Amino acid sequence: MCAAVAAAVLLSGGDSEPDTTASDTIVASSVAPTTVAAGPDCSMPTGDQNSGPGVIAAFEHAYYVQRSGAVAHALVSPNAPASAPFTVEANLDAGIATVPAGTTYCLDIDPLRTGSYTLILTESGPNGPGTQYRQRITTDQVDGRYVIAAIEQA
Repeated sequence: MCAAVAAAVLLSGGDSEPDTTASDTIVASSVAPTTVAAGPDCSMPTGDQNSGPGVIAAFEHAYYVQRSGAVAHALVSPNAPASAPFTVEANLDAGIATVPAGTTYCLDIDPLRTGSYTLILTESGPNGPGTQYRQRITTDQVDGRYVIAAIEQA
């Protein structure tokens, strides 16, 4: 669950004697949940499981930077279709093995509707520009954490 942090601040007049005519004022402030940046992000962020875009970034970081099928697989929903290649850790490891070490990437994540995003992922290999992938990724919440539920070619 993506939760905004809220804090209430009690403001008073500052006098040592209570003011019986003034009422206390409560001001609430909050920090907005992570939002999707406009345009591609080439910083290869570690991501998180606090939002759909966060788990997409975490999955790609596990794949390209950590180069770990196990870490990427831990971000997959237990409700994802068993027939999908990304639901099998060995398939993720096999895919990672085809990507040269040191490959960098840019993510351009755009929301379609709640839990559904388009991703344009642009790889840049050690020998120059690489491949661009267009995907539609569906995320889900399981036990308060966002996970990858589906990855389809867009």
